[in-house]
Amino acid sequence: MAEPRLDVAAFHAALDRERNERGQLSWRQVADQAGVGASTLSRLAQGHRPDVDSFAALVHWLGLPAEDFLRHPSGQPSRTATPTTEAVASLLRANKDLDPASADAITNILEAAMRLAEKRAQS
Repeated sequence: MAEPRLDVAAFHAALDRERNERGQLSWRQVADQAGVGASTLSRLAQGHRPDVDSFAALVHWLGLPAEDFLRHPSGQPSRTATPTTEAVASLLRANKDLDPASADAITNILEAAMRLAEKRAQS
């Protein structure tokens, strides 16, 4: 069975969007805030995959689930979010009064609630 792979382009694009949303941070500032080397971000821009620890640190900095950037060989995301959860997650990330970790926690709660509602609807 083929394993999911990291969509480096989507990951880098998400980092770039977040970098701009946080006030046009430099890539060096992103590296410092996330606790990774600036060379990691340079390699990502060139399409290279980060090491696991750097990936974890950058996903944490983004405030998004790692699964958002994993693709099955079919090209599909490994986790499918509903349009509702994606819209709410986007609003939470854009809220300047909410830190990324809190936005991520609220998004995870919403996703869990949506999965439960879907299961109940199927029963």
